Amino acid sequence: MSADPVHHLSLEPLSPTTWRLCDTRVARSDAASVLAYVEVSERGGYDVTWVHGGAGTAWFRNRDDLLAGAVRHLAACASRRRKPKPIAHRPPLAAL
Repeated sequence: MSADPVHHLSLEPLSPTTWRLCDTRVARSDAASVLAYVEVSERGGYDVTWVHGGAGTAWFRNRDDLLAGAVRHLAACASRRRKPKPIAHRPPLAAL
């Protein structure tokens, strides 16, 4: 893993106050490259709406915190990508 875990993240401007946070390891034509939408908050800082790994929102004081938060969000999502454990069950009654 790289010493700088945010090297694969980029903020693409949509307007002077909004950005799209993207993963540059994924093709730009793939919707999975979009991780979040970011906008300047009225109270200062940045409001983030996650679109990768489940919907949610967050607020960050500055861009460095935002990028670090994105790395944490991606790491949390990656741990959920495993095949689920099978649920033990009984055979159907007709089979008995």
